[in-house]
Amino acid sequence: MHREYTRREFSHLMTGGAFAAGSGWAGNGLPVRPLGKIGFAASILGLGAQRIADQPLEQSAVDRLIGEALDNGLNYIDTARGYGDSEDKLGRALAGKRDKVFLVTKTRSATREGALRDLEESLRRLRTDSVDCVHIHNIARDDRFPDLQAALSDDGVLGGLLEAKKKGMTRHIGCTAHLRPGRVLPVFATGAIELFMCTINFVERHIYNFEERVLPEAAKRGIAVAAMKVLGGPVRGPQPRLASPEDYRDTLRYVWSVPQVAVAVIGIRNNQELRQALAAAREFQPLNAEEMARIMARGKAIAADWGPLRGPTD
Repeated sequence: MHREYTRREFSHLMTGGAFAAGSGWAGNGLPVRPLGKIGFAASILGLGAQRIADQPLEQSAVDRLIGEALDNGLNYIDTARGYGDSEDKLGRALAGKRDKVFLVTKTRSATREGALRDLEESLRRLRTDSVDCVHIHNIARDDRFPDLQAALSDDGVLGGLLEAKKKGMTRHIGCTAHLRPGRVLPVFATGAIELFMCTINFVERHIYNFEERVLPEAAKRGIAVAAMKVLGGPVRGPQPRLASPEDYRDTLRYVWSVPQVAVAVIGIRNNQELRQALAAAREFQPLNAEEMARIMARGKAIAADWGPLRGPTD
């Protein structure tokens, strides 16, 4: 059973300046934050590599995208088994540059054997001996992980990832969730999770509300937090739901003002989108109370129209 955090507790976290603790700047002006207790200073902007497989991008275009990202201080890249040829393209683009990034992939398998098999394939495609983290991919899906306790057992996905960590195939273990926040806390209780990625934007704060329901527990356990779907995800094609200049600015400022968030992962398809995101990261200023209230009110109104777009909230 998950614990609901009070408005007062959440407000204290949001206004206490905790988001700035340990923050710094890369040499080129891109802000960095500590990745929980992992011991890595992550750029506050991460590159989500699913988008590079969603369209027929030539390898040369991916090489230019990754090269420019790394040259500008971005050092966190997220991909997954199941993202088309994303891992293959990344593996080629990161040749000779692997040590410059915190590299994350994911497995959808519920079993020990399947998780190890997935990771072996990921390492082959990424052309590396190890990744920095492997996520259990959307642990909140009960169609993918119908028996949560089995998935967290020695014979389940968590058992496989713990074995992979012992073998040096991954340095850290994480999990992701798009929906059902209450399903995450039993996973945290295993003590094995070091990185958590979830849906965070100023609209879905009023739908799934990971901010109040899960992130305080992550903070207590020293679990690093990466935000995803910060632009609301694509709708009817490649454009995200929060693509207007106002929405783009507001959602990134909101996400980076959430205390526990270390990195916001954005799906980026080309160098123009990369430059837009880099500029937002460099220009970021925390929301003040008045700005937060305005954005939260607007998000609540939009949420009434969106509804539980990713599935159940409990």
